Amino acid sequence: MKRKILNILLGTMFVGSLAGGIALLGGCAGEVDTSTFENTANWVTSSPDGKIKTEVVMDYAGDLSYTVKRNNVTVIEKSALGIDIAEDDLRLLSVENVKTENVKGSYNNVSGKHSKVDYNCNQTTITLKGWTFEYDLIVRSYDDGYAFRYNVRKCDGTSGTMIWNEEKTEFAIPEGSTIWAQPYAAINSNGNFFAYENEFQNLRPNELTDTYLSMPMLYKVKGTQVYSLITESDLIGSGFYGTFLKEHEDKEGTGILQTVPTPAGYMTDDNKIGYPFESPWRVGIVGDLKTVQESELVEKVFDDVQPWRPDDYDTLSAEEKKTYDYEWVEPGVAAWNWLIYLNISGQGDYAMHRRYVNLAQEMGWKYVLVDGGWNDGLQVNQFKQFVKEANDKGVKILVWCHSFNDFALGNVVSLGQRLDLWKSWGVSGIKIDFFDGQSTDYPKFYGEDTGTIDWYEKIYQECAKREMLVNCHGANKPTGERRIYPNVINREAIKGNELSVSAADTVNELFIRRVVGPSDFTPVVHPLSTGLTMAHQMALAVLFESGTPSMADFEYVYEDTLIKEFYKHVPSLCDETLFLGGEPDRYYVGAVRSGDEWLVAGANSIVPNSAKVSFSFLEEGVTYNAEIFTNHETDYKKVERRTAKITKDDIEFFDMIKNGGFVVRLTPVK
Repeated sequence: MKRKILNILLGTMFVGSLAGGIALLGGCAGEVDTSTFENTANWVTSSPDGKIKTEVVMDYAGDLSYTVKRNNVTVIEKSALGIDIAEDDLRLLSVENVKTENVKGSYNNVSGKHSKVDYNCNQTTITLKGWTFEYDLIVRSYDDGYAFRYNVRKCDGTSGTMIWNEEKTEFAIPEGSTIWAQPYAAINSNGNFFAYENEFQNLRPNELTDTYLSMPMLYKVKGTQVYSLITESDLIGSGFYGTFLKEHEDKEGTGILQTVPTPAGYMTDDNKIGYPFESPWRVGIVGDLKTVQESELVEKVFDDVQPWRPDDYDTLSAEEKKTYDYEWVEPGVAAWNWLIYLNISGQGDYAMHRRYVNLAQEMGWKYVLVDGGWNDGLQVNQFKQFVKEANDKGVKILVWCHSFNDFALGNVVSLGQRLDLWKSWGVSGIKIDFFDGQSTDYPKFYGEDTGTIDWYEKIYQECAKREMLVNCHGANKPTGERRIYPNVINREAIKGNELSVSAADTVNELFIRRVVGPSDFTPVVHPLSTGLTMAHQMALAVLFESGTPSMADFEYVYEDTLIKEFYKHVPSLCDETLFLGGEPDRYYVGAVRSGDEWLVAGANSIVPNSAKVSFSFLEEGVTYNAEIFTNHETDYKKVERRTAKITKDDIEFFDMIKNGGFVVRLTPVK
């Protein structure tokens, strides 16, 4: 018996085929007789260099899937695509259109791994129609990975709210791969609290049953040097929830991970999603370790985005509009005393704060961060005087706040009023904490539910209006939001010095967490435990990218002439970032350039290693003065220093002890 189904309009990109054709029931196009259709439609999107190919297939039943290859290596096995909403049966689809294009450009960073970033990808947009809804599946291939998203709308162009049953997206990890991931585990038994502050565990695809994995997640394809890091981007402002990865109960033990709602949060009405809707990007960075480590794909998918402006921007005066040029956003090192003085002196100790202001002024650092407890029993005039004194010395003040309790549990009016008050006192930004909800009574929302994601955005916007920086703590992973909100200059979402941290933790955090955005590790100089060494801590001050890196040791420690010049030159904005060597679980070596100075650093894990460093990245014909710090032979709280002359032709070997590291500061000989 003949069936009448929808007409198909197909386009192709590089490789695209329709053998015999295929169509399924839908409601937005004309009808044709296609009773003899048997084969599949496929679209291959190749990266500009031709190495990465992302292939999307629609089978005879209308099911969508994709695979990703880098050269001849399969990075993603056959994995499902698609969405399920209550308002339409989106298993019954017609292919309405296929559009191909190249997307390229460049942008300048306020903070990040590079001061200027170029992006270039090939993109395929497949428009699929159901009865009353349609969506674009947008697929991109870059030289350093792939990305895709779903743009959902109603066929008649109206807006509304849909019930989101499921995102079918899968990531089928090749068998035998080695995975480094951070499994979800609630912080305590009182709620689903998660702040991305656990260790990254070494896993295999057959070990993932009944486990939620957070993103980013790194894996290495068995028998190759091909790595891939999976994460999401453009979450803030999407109206969606944060996503985790988990095997479906029907696919346990397969290593096929589906995108699922966050297990952390209040999760009220998270299945009610407004349309038209653009989902967050699903991102896979792909290549050798150097490619993955130097990638900024999480932020490149934003293209040349316009930073956020309020709806009434066009009515603002020329002077008011300057706020949204974001030229007032200044990356800079922060002096921070809460960690080291926690059990010695409270945050109401202005004599202590003034010592840190003096330290910041002497070191050329831009900020002093005043942390939790600063406004307990606050004497307003005393605090205002302190801020004025700091500002007069060229040092700006950032203050800690509770994301809910300080703002009437998520009330935007209260938020604006409190920010106005602090701004009137001369405060330049906030360190806003406990988005995970663990320190809140009866929170309205927390974690990565849609309410919390929306609250992040409101905070970013209200701070931008007042020219205030934002450093998020107790927070979710970065998802590229500083491309839209350049004032969101830093983020925790890392197991840092506030917790008991080991070299095994930090090395894998460098390989995974640092790839996706800024991280507030809060390095000290003298380690807080035997799990790290001084040379390792100095290396972390270089290797973790951060818009406002918080130097967390006693103020007098930085006066040591042995290390003082090094800490004066810790960069908060890097013109260039390079990966020089290492392996997950073992050690990490990288370099950053700020102006004409380079800092090279290595951080070692729990087994001694030797790192070979070629300085071939240095400028031709230039000799550099090298200040080299290595581990002390017997005391983990000390380093040894030597000097040398280094050129691009030189190679150095660094023997790193357990938990050890090294730092090399390179300045051109004038």
